[in-house]
Amino acid sequence: MKDKIKDYSLTIYIVLNVLYVLVGSYLFSTHKITMHDFSKTYISLLVLNLIIIIGIIIKKVIKKEKIRFNPVDLFFVWIFIFSLVSAILSIHTESAFFGFRGRYEGFFQIMYYFSLFFLSSFLDKKNKKIVSYAILFAGAVEVIYAILQVTQWLPVFTQYHHKKPWATGFVTNPNFFGSLTVLCLSSTIGFFFDADNKYKKIIFSLLIILFMWGLLISDTLSAFVGLIVVLMYLFVYSIIKKKKLKFAIVILLLSLMTTILTCTGSTRLVKDFIKTKNQSVEIAKGHIKDNYGSNRMYIWKNTLRVVPDNLFIGVGIDNFYYAFGDRPLTMKGWFFDKAHNEYLQILVCEGILALISYLAFFGYITINGIKYSIKNNKLFLILPVIGYLVQAFFNISVIEVAPFFYVTIGLCLIRDEKIKS
Repeated sequence: MKDKIKDYSLTIYIVLNVLYVLVGSYLFSTHKITMHDFSKTYISLLVLNLIIIIGIIIKKVIKKEKIRFNPVDLFFVWIFIFSLVSAILSIHTESAFFGFRGRYEGFFQIMYYFSLFFLSSFLDKKNKKIVSYAILFAGAVEVIYAILQVTQWLPVFTQYHHKKPWATGFVTNPNFFGSLTVLCLSSTIGFFFDADNKYKKIIFSLLIILFMWGLLISDTLSAFVGLIVVLMYLFVYSIIKKKKLKFAIVILLLSLMTTILTCTGSTRLVKDFIKTKNQSVEIAKGHIKDNYGSNRMYIWKNTLRVVPDNLFIGVGIDNFYYAFGDRPLTMKGWFFDKAHNEYLQILVCEGILALISYLAFFGYITINGIKYSIKNNKLFLILPVIGYLVQAFFNISVIEVAPFFYVTIGLCLIRDEKIKS
């Protein structure tokens, strides 16, 4: 019994972190605690996670077990160094280390994400599914809550936009909720493809329907684009692995939910997708307007203008608000404190060296994750990584969702074997 507990101790601890993020997000979203207080707990968890990581390494040394270092570890060292330098030399140091007000995603919070990544990467392969299931549980709870928000079937805490209820789950904005749903939906699709038991297939089919419902009511186009890229990869995979029937079932389930919610007026994603496609055609012709992509063209254009001023170290982590001089970037009375593109956010805030390190970090895990998933039929590991990284081109990293993603990429990293091409 003790041996079993020891085998699952790290798994249980990571699951507890996942559940803590879920509960903490709920308490914040319902105004039981402030986001500032919620973010500060990440610092305490960071310290605890570092102690556990050091303990794991010491244990391996004592037992004379081989410690397998990975190129990803070197990429992280670069990220740590460049991010720390950026924070120290930032325009607003407090925001750099503890996060800008209202977001609170500073250096310490980001390091908490990476500590979760490292802990997850040390898990035995047999326990990875347990942690993935925990993330799906958290996602399912938030989707059900979001459905109650928009349907008003039960009295739950709801935000309103233009007098219409928002689907936010336990986060502050539908866009961030969309990030969570595409992460969970992609993982569920992977589990469905990997399943060889009819009961599991039924369960994951129902979860696909649930998470697609959540994605559609979020009205988050970036999440929809992430899903499309996942399906493109899945199409190729289904041909290689001769799983065309499973692919057809997935497409049928997704199409069914999209049709039902579009016809009932519960989502505008299809209309937004068509609108964005038309805007893309205009951009290709050289006709670029600031309001394209929900004003993202305006944000990105102006952000790129200030990047050369702090090209190598950026303006400081979570210092986007201060990147434009005496006044923040504004439009129609609203100011922007994020670049609405996670990669551009890293570039302007932490510099090009940090961005290159991040891209190497994500790229290495993705490429090797794809190789591993093809070889071992483990799509549940790689699909959520692809879905999240694609939607990140148009979205914002937030402390209520990012921990789930970093746990996911930790699961995707295979430390105990060499992946051959």
